Amino acid sequence: MPLCRLSCGPAPALDDAPALGHAPTLRGPAPRCRPSPLSSPCCPAPGPRPRPHPPRPRPQVPSQPRPHLSEALPSLAALPPVDPALPDPAPIDPRPQVLSPSPRGPAPAPRPRPCLRSPAPGPAPHGAAPSPAGPAGALGGLEAERFEELPLCSCRMEAPKVERGGEGARGLCMATESVDGQLSGCGSSILKRETMRPSSRVPLMVLCESHRARMVKHHCCPGCGYFCTAGTFLECHPDVRIGHRFHRGCVSQLNGMIFCPHCGEDASEAQEVTLPRTEGAPPAPATAPPEPRRRAPAGEGRAPPPDPRAEPIDSSGGPTLCSQYPQYLRRRKKLRFHPRQLYVSVKQGELQKVVLMLLDNLDPNFQSDAQSKRTPLHAAAQKGYLEICHLLLQAGANINATDKLRRTPLMEAVANNHVEAARYMVRRGGCVYSKDGSTCLHHAAKNGNLEMVDLLLSTGQVDVNAQDNGGWTPIIWAAEHKHIEVIRRLLTRGADVTLTDNEENICLHWASFTGSAEIAEVLLNAQCDLHAVNFHGDTPLHIAARESYHDCVILFLSRGADPEVRNKEGDSPLDLTLEHSEVWVALQLNRKLRQGAAGRPLHTERIISRDVARGYENVPIPCVNGVDEEPCPDDYKYIAENCETSTMNIDHNITHLQHCTCQDDCSSSNCLCGQLSIRCWYDKDGRLLQEFNKIEPPLIFECNQACTCWRSCKNRVVQSGIKVRLQLYRTAKMGWGVRALQAIPPGTFICEYVGELISDAEADVREDDSYLFDLDNKDGEVYCIDARYYGNVSRFINHLCDPNIIPVRVFMLHQDLRFPRIAFFSSRAIRPGEELGCAGGARWGRPRL
Repeated sequence: MPLCRLSCGPAPALDDAPALGHAPTLRGPAPRCRPSPLSSPCCPAPGPRPRPHPPRPRPQVPSQPRPHLSEALPSLAALPPVDPALPDPAPIDPRPQVLSPSPRGPAPAPRPRPCLRSPAPGPAPHGAAPSPAGPAGALGGLEAERFEELPLCSCRMEAPKVERGGEGARGLCMATESVDGQLSGCGSSILKRETMRPSSRVPLMVLCESHRARMVKHHCCPGCGYFCTAGTFLECHPDVRIGHRFHRGCVSQLNGMIFCPHCGEDASEAQEVTLPRTEGAPPAPATAPPEPRRRAPAGEGRAPPPDPRAEPIDSSGGPTLCSQYPQYLRRRKKLRFHPRQLYVSVKQGELQKVVLMLLDNLDPNFQSDAQSKRTPLHAAAQKGYLEICHLLLQAGANINATDKLRRTPLMEAVANNHVEAARYMVRRGGCVYSKDGSTCLHHAAKNGNLEMVDLLLSTGQVDVNAQDNGGWTPIIWAAEHKHIEVIRRLLTRGADVTLTDNEENICLHWASFTGSAEIAEVLLNAQCDLHAVNFHGDTPLHIAARESYHDCVILFLSRGADPEVRNKEGDSPLDLTLEHSEVWVALQLNRKLRQGAAGRPLHTERIISRDVARGYENVPIPCVNGVDEEPCPDDYKYIAENCETSTMNIDHNITHLQHCTCQDDCSSSNCLCGQLSIRCWYDKDGRLLQEFNKIEPPLIFECNQACTCWRSCKNRVVQSGIKVRLQLYRTAKMGWGVRALQAIPPGTFICEYVGELISDAEADVREDDSYLFDLDNKDGEVYCIDARYYGNVSRFINHLCDPNIIPVRVFMLHQDLRFPRIAFFSSRAIRPGEELGCAGGARWGRPRL
């Protein structure tokens, strides 16, 4: 197992990154359950279905050239001083790492400990360029020959069990303690037979639990193998939380310098400590000490005892980071690091080590397969280490780097509720919105962190209705995890409660699944559809009844939920409850009351189609009937764009299109498409300007596929499709009509009048002309749009004496003036529930623009 270069501990394993989890499996009183989380029961019961992983693969953002940290060190002066009293952000597990034997065959020998090695001396190969000097500085020829191996300790490693021989076979501890210069044995009982030793120069021994813990803490001297219990010793501190104890005479020596036998640090910086004899420490034996252990022959790496008259080692408190910078420059010449160690030190919050490694020119964008391609910035963001994030970004870390799960450091900070770290990375240009997979807002909504949600929404870069790979929106995540304040905040920012996931569940389905009547009421007040059905035919009432949530069932029944509706399995909500339970009694009582009222002429509005567009529009368009028993109209074919049943010879040649060359959002007066329309008539929200002539509307030329502007420019409104929520409903006197389900400001695009393109001569011979709309071309032949057999929701718009929408001729994919597209825009503010109507309507009979 590789050892940490400065702490002599094993590199900790990567923590599992927090993910959005798996969809829960609904378990109800019914004897069967469905594999979908929001389904009715079926048999047999399968296991829980995991949600598709939120982030989709995204192209790797290329990293910029990485500057050396010394160029950015002036900014380090603003960092706070390192407080030695700070708690350990990520304590190292004190338990030793076990080298477990192979399940077959004899136990393998322990792995050799890593050591610092110099490059092999000798001439460079012919034609090869001389290797550049590393962080330790260039070595001369004679000095390189004397550069030898510096061994490190093995305090945190275990070897195979001992089966026989010595105290270990008798179950006694083999530790020897050094107490005031005298040696004493332990002899306590042991619990584990795995052997340990501080270095290869000391024989293997079995230890009691107390000495095993002290061995892991590096309190056993690697030179002699004795535990430093009481007396005067040297103590090396590679970190403020780690102390390595050893005897002054057991230091390692290399090229005239002394080093800690545990970690290889410069022993001249070690502190001399005097440990008093504790009450629990055994007294020095009156008899002769135990026989010294057999030790491996010492090589040149062992230093002779230094002069006792040498100057005492400074043990003053640690200076601040900036005041230690000259000392770091001296120490970095003696150290070499592996790129993997930067991730470990960052994750443990070791700020001083991170500075040393970055000064050693380690790559802050190094991605290890063992860490799932996570960079050190991922680890710093996951732990919320703001100072380390600043250091890594100053050193050239890629703020938008992605790991194997396509997660960025900003996502790690958001998912782990580190608001300050997330705010810092947002200011540094971290990507807030990812079009593929889950976004930062999904994680913040899942965690219920309202401050984080406000931070992300304040950037203006995140889509409040973004859907991840499972189709879940942030408000669905908040509803599933019962974060009502987050739901209220998302609703105020325009969250759409009608969006469905991949199984056609809306957020009310998830609120009923969690049993939160308070959240369900908030969603219902936001015009959430109580009668919405998912892929399995389940309404929110089905799910609440299956889960036995009495408060939700009472709420849904009071709002008019139908207890007799059946899902695709033929089950009603009553069929999914336990007999004589509270939910069963409530549903039975509602059934009796409804049966008693059946004799009275009472019609309640019911959903007869969840989407008449069958998914062809951006938003679903439900169909309801509260007047009579008329079913959803099906005497036509729903289409989203105009169609042809005979050749119209429309000019679709892209070379004939006039187009703009804008590099912005087409907001300047130089946009050619805007000039064709006299000017661009859309504002930044995609609405018509107030000065737009609603009595004689001008032609509008939107940007087309030949333009060089972005698809998101503001001159592409009609071609983006329906964005407002509409409903097809049965009127009392005019048959079917269309009404708004939300407040619509003036100048908003409603929908396009879609149908079959026919000639005027063909229109004259058709019997039913109630769906005709003349395109009224003053030059040449006249054409019409007939929505009788092919059309969209606009074919149901009625004539009103007080119209609230106007038709406008728009050109998008072609500029053939004979065939404009007819777009409806709101002429005034429209209230929720108000019927849409035009002065010419769709049932007018050959109306003209």
